Amino acid sequence: MPEKSAGEVTGKTTQVTDPLYYVIAVAIIVVIAVITFGGIKSVTKFSDAVVPVMAGLYVLIVLVLIVLNIGKVPGFFAAVFVEAFKPSAIFGGAFGVAMAQGLKRGLLSNEAGMGTATQASSIADANHPCEQGFIQSIGVFVDTIVICSLAGFVVTAGAIWNNPSIDWDVMKANKIGTFLISVKELVPGDGILDVIVFIIVVVAFGLFAFTTLLCDLTYTEIAANKISKNKKFIYFTRCLGALIFVPLGTLTVLSGLQLDNLWYVSDLINVILIFVNIPTLLVGRKLVTKAYENYKKNPGRRFVASDIGVESEVWTAEAAKENR
Repeated sequence: MPEKSAGEVTGKTTQVTDPLYYVIAVAIIVVIAVITFGGIKSVTKFSDAVVPVMAGLYVLIVLVLIVLNIGKVPGFFAAVFVEAFKPSAIFGGAFGVAMAQGLKRGLLSNEAGMGTATQASSIADANHPCEQGFIQSIGVFVDTIVICSLAGFVVTAGAIWNNPSIDWDVMKANKIGTFLISVKELVPGDGILDVIVFIIVVVAFGLFAFTTLLCDLTYTEIAANKISKNKKFIYFTRCLGALIFVPLGTLTVLSGLQLDNLWYVSDLINVILIFVNIPTLLVGRKLVTKAYENYKKNPGRRFVASDIGVESEVWTAEAAKENR
């Protein structure tokens, strides 16, 4: 993490040790604790209110930037499809490195195949499990194909590595900084519009990260409920996440520690989860097929697990009657 953070809006440059950063850290911890101790419903209520708005604004802003920089669109596709497949890129190892990095960040982005996002979807109230499955599939599409592709366009079209006023050797290590400065490069002029766009994108990024943290804490509570539903145990789990791990994370950032090793550990865990989850999906694919056939034959009807030969505590005939 760089020792200084540039104030793109105010023009001031502050040290990471500035009191402002500590105020922000305390605010994050307090808000996380308040929402987390409100339970899973509190987390979902906050996320449902914030994420769609910020995601919509983010996509809208980037689409407008694409229209304003329409002449750079061919260059974007050339960089993606032409430069990446040049012999120098393939045999020089750049292609393999880029692909490996893309796969790792893609997994981190949408969690496809890892089986973690299903924890959140499993507590949703839907008439049929296939309905929630379709929603999860849309989530993967939006996360990777839409959000990540738009971010890729901004960075490629901004081409800040060609800007002589920017020290690219230093900047390229700052992923978020690279994206934000690329946004500024694509906004026409240096007036109030530039500042508004920059602020909205920064806030969107912050809220994306914030809700991701809330999501991880929700996964923890869902997993804890599988161990024990004792209220004291669940309360202890919330304390562990909100009052120990979150403060520890903020202190790590404030101390300026490099997080490269943390990324390596995270990538390794993601791969392990895939090796555990994919075989499970293959074993259970017959049940998935039966559920989908049931969904097509009974559109709009509440799912009953016994219809496909499965005993369940949730998808029962009695539960279906109660939800009519």
